[in-house]
Amino acid sequence: MREAQENYVSGHPLHLALREMRRHFSDGRVLASIAVVALLVGIAGPFGTFERLETGPRLIYWAAIALSTYGLGFAVGVLLEQVFGLTVRNRWVRVLLFGAATGVPVTLAVMAVNFVALGTTGLPPFGLWLQCTLIGMGVIAIGEIHGHSGRSTPGSAQRPPQAPPILDRVPQAARGALWALVVQDHYVEVVTERGRTLVLMRLSDAIREVGETQGVQIHRSHWVALPAIANVLRIDGKPQVELPDGRRLGISRGYLAAAREAGVAA
Repeated sequence: MREAQENYVSGHPLHLALREMRRHFSDGRVLASIAVVALLVGIAGPFGTFERLETGPRLIYWAAIALSTYGLGFAVGVLLEQVFGLTVRNRWVRVLLFGAATGVPVTLAVMAVNFVALGTTGLPPFGLWLQCTLIGMGVIAIGEIHGHSGRSTPGSAQRPPQAPPILDRVPQAARGALWALVVQDHYVEVVTERGRTLVLMRLSDAIREVGETQGVQIHRSHWVALPAIANVLRIDGKPQVELPDGRRLGISRGYLAAAREAGVAA
């Protein structure tokens, strides 16, 4: 049980958000993009910064703005996705709610940088929040549109078309073709082609979230996706299915008929 609890930490929303941030910001392309934006805006000097700051301080100012606002916005967005991703299904509602929530920390970041660099927080808080929120909504809208049009791309941060809802409960890095659901104490181990994650829920509830994935329950503690069955074999007279990674799951006597009906067991 202790092992299951420790493994489940990897499925906690805050932990998943932190892990996704580490993965995202370890991508050199992300950091390069932030640097390019900061450089371009720093040279242009919008919002009066060209007149108020020399070139060096102005570049540092916009680098701080770009890094802090993007970092906070991304972090809050990922956390909201992990916590409310299953609840808020409509993408335009997500744009409005997540954009408004993301605007708060981003506004605070801009106010802090302004105070340090300019000695003022800039626009009145509400006006600044409104601007940051509109920008945040625009960024989230682009992400939603891009996600819906490209969800079949391997490695995409969004899940592929018609992916089972159960995948919304696992880390982005572990989302892939669903292979199996395996009970571990009070948890369900969600097994995909890209990893394993323990989720605190009942197997019956997890099976209801497999969506259009064709599968069959072969044991009171095991459900397996039919496309993920690499082999069907008998060991010491007991039927088992083998997953592509070599893992084997037993077919219990009570579920043997259902397995045969699904073409799993001879």
